[in-house]
Amino acid sequence: MKINALKTAVLTFSVFTLALTAACSTSTTENNATGAQTGAAGAKQTTPVKVRLAIDTAAGGSFQFRIAKEKGFFQKHGIEPEISNFAYGIDTVNALLISQADTALAADYALVNSLGKGDMTVVSALTRTNEQSAAKTLLFARDHINTPEDFKGKKLGVAKGTVYEYVWAKYLEKNNIDEKEVTYVPYSTPDEAIVSLQKGDMDAVWIGGALVDKFKAIKGVKALIDVSGSGVNISSYLLVDTAFVKNNPDAVSSVLKALDEGIRYIPDHKEETAEVAFKELKLPKDRVLEDLQSTNYTLGFTQEDYLHLQDVKKWVESKGILKDKYELKDKINIEPLKKALPETVSYEP
Repeated sequence: MKINALKTAVLTFSVFTLALTAACSTSTTENNATGAQTGAAGAKQTTPVKVRLAIDTAAGGSFQFRIAKEKGFFQKHGIEPEISNFAYGIDTVNALLISQADTALAADYALVNSLGKGDMTVVSALTRTNEQSAAKTLLFARDHINTPEDFKGKKLGVAKGTVYEYVWAKYLEKNNIDEKEVTYVPYSTPDEAIVSLQKGDMDAVWIGGALVDKFKAIKGVKALIDVSGSGVNISSYLLVDTAFVKNNPDAVSSVLKALDEGIRYIPDHKEETAEVAFKELKLPKDRVLEDLQSTNYTLGFTQEDYLHLQDVKKWVESKGILKDKYELKDKINIEPLKKALPETVSYEP
């Protein structure tokens, strides 16, 4: 009887210990999951939300996205980021249009021309031009071009569908040059533009960001002015599939919070950011460090953002460029941004 009683006591203690261990394990797992995956609005997500982020390799390398992934900021906010690289912002928009991505980014001109082509929504600004960033977008021309008048009859390189179409048009307009007096030469990648300049297939091109030094090194080519001389201020914006925003508002807020952490991390960790850029894009470290001094990363949406986009829209409509009719205000959804970073919003629909 004593032996049976002892066996019963041992068995009871073992069961109790296993139950306690399981309970502690479950509690720890749940705390870790909810702590890492709580959305911006406070809603707890049991699993990370996968977001397909299409970013470009031209405009500053989209370093805030890369750092947010590298440092785990997306994961911290319950996002499983799936990043795809494209040459230009317009390529990310095309990826969004054919459902290869949930997000895209585009400069103002490309954005305005794309908004009517599909069901997409502007959720935040990503960059805004300032004096430093303007100085990093340059007009490169062959040595025989020295004044605006010299552009008449010349071949001007342009990445079709990008903001550089707008920059060229405004520059020519400012200098009283009819677009019929020039020939636009389309190109798809910066390397293609470099070869065209070297061979004389184009006479000039606008280039910005970390690619500037490549063009400075081309023999027989020089930088004439920066983009401020065109009369254009360039801003870029984050686009998200409209259905995705509607079905996952907290996830969109979480993406914005992760990007905000990425933006705030970069200034004090430029060397580390440059190493990430080299690892992912093979960009020379010194060029990335120079680019980081000028790129004005930001998040938010202001009344000025809306008016700027509206001005661009009116211009492309007046030129007969915009074929798709839409109301700009219907393409803006700042609710996720207001939940994530309310202090960055001043736009009132």
